[in-house]
Amino acid sequence: MVVAWGHFANRIGLVPQLRQVPIAQKTVIRPPQENLAALLIGLLSGIEYLSDLSVGAMPLKRDTAVADAWGLQRLASASGVSRTLHACDARSVEALEQELACISRPFVQRAVDDLRQGDAVLQLDADLTGRSVSPNSRTFPGAAYGYMDGTVRLGYQVAQICLQTRLYGRQWLAVQHHPGNTVSAPCLLGLVEMAEQRMGCHPRRRVELVQQRGAACQQAMVDLETEVARHRQRMDTLSQRVTRLQQQISGAQSEIQALLSEPISTRQPGRYSRLSQLKRRSASWEAQLQRATSGLTRAHSTGQSCAQRLQARRDELGYLQVRYEHFSRQNDQQSVPPRCCIRMDAAFCSGHNLTELIELGYDVESKFINDAPLRALLKRIGPTTTWCRVSTNAEMVGWTNYYVRSCPYPLLVAIERFQGHQGTRYSVLVRNQGDGQTTCPDLPAWFHAYNGRQTIEAGIKEQKTTFKIQHLMSRSPAGIQIQVHLTAFAANFVRWAVEWIEPRIEQSTNHFQQVLTSPKQLVRVAANSLAVIERSDGCTAIHFSHLSSFPCVIICTSGLIAQQLSLRLSGNHFFSSA
Repeated sequence: MVVAWGHFANRIGLVPQLRQVPIAQKTVIRPPQENLAALLIGLLSGIEYLSDLSVGAMPLKRDTAVADAWGLQRLASASGVSRTLHACDARSVEALEQELACISRPFVQRAVDDLRQGDAVLQLDADLTGRSVSPNSRTFPGAAYGYMDGTVRLGYQVAQICLQTRLYGRQWLAVQHHPGNTVSAPCLLGLVEMAEQRMGCHPRRRVELVQQRGAACQQAMVDLETEVARHRQRMDTLSQRVTRLQQQISGAQSEIQALLSEPISTRQPGRYSRLSQLKRRSASWEAQLQRATSGLTRAHSTGQSCAQRLQARRDELGYLQVRYEHFSRQNDQQSVPPRCCIRMDAAFCSGHNLTELIELGYDVESKFINDAPLRALLKRIGPTTTWCRVSTNAEMVGWTNYYVRSCPYPLLVAIERFQGHQGTRYSVLVRNQGDGQTTCPDLPAWFHAYNGRQTIEAGIKEQKTTFKIQHLMSRSPAGIQIQVHLTAFAANFVRWAVEWIEPRIEQSTNHFQQVLTSPKQLVRVAANSLAVIERSDGCTAIHFSHLSSFPCVIICTSGLIAQQLSLRLSGNHFFSSA
């Protein structure tokens, strides 16, 4: 199957595109870019470690038929690929990402067009998965401790987003490599932006919501300006009072000093009474000065806080104005926008992300990771609350017009209640609320709609078990990222190739037809099955060996193969065409 994939790769110009990646390594036997192709071929054959290219059970390095099918003189050894990955830098990673996106664009565009012609919703799924390393390792650059697979581990995080298509199934649109301590929420918007670039379209931007938020921001600015003016007036009043009290205290102290310094011969009657009166007044004024100074400090601090909030509102208004204009231009450039839905892990669900996605035009499906909404909603449940059964061991109850911090828009929320061996468990589903919506949607449909995101979890499992993304094949920063990008591309490539291979199958079996629908079986079984390559008169045919799982299967990758039946001529002698 790797040979068949090589012919498909030549059709889409894969290797020439990879040769455009800049790598700071000289050419000795082959261009260093061909070593990236060797790594991709290895991933497609399901290698577990980079060394399997050279010393595996069936080392690809020695398979000249594979190299010929991919348009390569010879496949690189594991050490050669390792040196190339070490020589790559950030510029190489960026260029590789662009080249892979260029190769993927026709397939993604065709899948998106197919969905849009059927008026289907573009379903995006986002998630974050860990790539852990040994806790004792000190040689992986940028590795950090983070929450991975239910525990704290040392390693990296990979943020991913995919599109569900009818033509090719799951398609990875963007992947981002991060240190292990990366917080999930800030990664989401960058993924969404990259996904829109790959799809070439986006949902209708909800400019009316941005406009409403701008109007609310202007009203808040008016209130803050009034409050700032009030605090300034109070500061002026207190400042004047402090100045007056300081003058009074200073005058009293001067008069006291003058009375005390008078000669005995000139002292007037009532002198001691006057001194006592001045001291009492001075003590009172000092107490008043202390209170006024404290009040002035508080007023200054409060006024400064109001001024900062006012400036933040001004900055927000400027941002909203730019956002409104940008969204308006995007809506004008796209006459028929698709409807898009994004399902995301609970770690991505922050108030800021919900606000951004709702304004971007997405229908959002997620869960709250914070326990505060769950505690607040559980207080609404009473003995008369009616639970709706949504699965064998799950029930739900929902509400409308729910607000969370840092999100100005009403949300739909629902509590899930699960009955299991460990007792009753709860979680909170959340989705954006439509305009004027006053009732909760169909709860069983909502439950199954969100649980449909298991497809991206299956994709992450496929990357770990089929393409072995967990086994880092390089210890250079660029090499680690290149493996991530090539793994996501390989998962897409296997699905594209099926459509090209199916009409070129001359002979098949039911088992082989089933394997064509399973990327896991294609990589782990078909890609590692023996075959005979026949070439004649411009025709190339792949005959799977009788020792493989697909005896009698023939794939004609170029030209036409003429089949001639065996003819009995005399006795037990047979002749057949080659």
